[in-house]
Amino acid sequence: MNKQLTISVIVTNWNGNKLIKKSLPIIINNSPEAIEIIIADDASSDKSLQTIKVLQKTYPQLKLISHVHNQGFTRNSNFAIKKAKGDLVVLLNSDIYPHPNYLKHITKHFQDPKVFGVGFSEYGRENWARIFWKEGYLQHEPGIDTTKLHISAWISGGSSIVRKSEFIRLGGFDNIYAPFYSEDLDLGYRAWKSGYTLLWDPQAIVDHKHEATISKFPRRFVEYVKERNRLLTVWRNITDKELLNKNRLAIILRVIFGPNYIKIIRAAKRQCNQNPPPIVFPVRTDRQILDLFSNHEK
Repeated sequence: MNKQLTISVIVTNWNGNKLIKKSLPIIINNSPEAIEIIIADDASSDKSLQTIKVLQKTYPQLKLISHVHNQGFTRNSNFAIKKAKGDLVVLLNSDIYPHPNYLKHITKHFQDPKVFGVGFSEYGRENWARIFWKEGYLQHEPGIDTTKLHISAWISGGSSIVRKSEFIRLGGFDNIYAPFYSEDLDLGYRAWKSGYTLLWDPQAIVDHKHEATISKFPRRFVEYVKERNRLLTVWRNITDKELLNKNRLAIILRVIFGPNYIKIIRAAKRQCNQNPPPIVFPVRTDRQILDLFSNHEK
């Protein structure tokens, strides 16, 4: 007889008072399968804590984890997941509004012990993640068929459900990518390399209003972090010698035709020196992982 898997829901928040006022009641009401709803507050300086405490009077299943000092998305999420009681953990940003029954059929996927996590379908922007190698870098784009269950290269850190035990086994989101971008791609790649499977389910529908924390940062800084983490994704995950040689050539060309790329290289090296190696248990090669998604090319 299959074990009945329990579910915890985690909503991350940083100065998102206006968002959680709208989203938390919807998240709670549309997640009856969950044994707890955890709001992981990352040292908000607005009125988020007051709002959460008021909501707790109406929703006793709502639990609060708060930090005195800002931890960043990766550490905040990792800490909350370790504290969660469920076998499965739903990860939601504060600007995600799940539809009714978004979790109704989700646990059936986890009867397969190799399923690491499942990505949700964002209404109006339904897509599953496809990866491929091009121009010396790991590239990604939305998938094609969004009407059926698919494998996915990664699942969003703000719109998905993961198996808690395996998330912790892989060390969770890697803080080397802080403050944002690529931590979910990295975790997905390490999961695939370690022999797990990631899925995307069109029946697990959520609305994403795209009002999250990242919009609070200057655009120039966001682009800098995005480019740095794009390079880190290769350095931290790719071990295939031919692919690494192509990446080295791509780096040389970027330095020649864009001198500012030296700044990106130095920043990426600094991150590598300041963080421990990634946690991965290699079962698949890079080629095998890329081949899984080659059948879905546009």
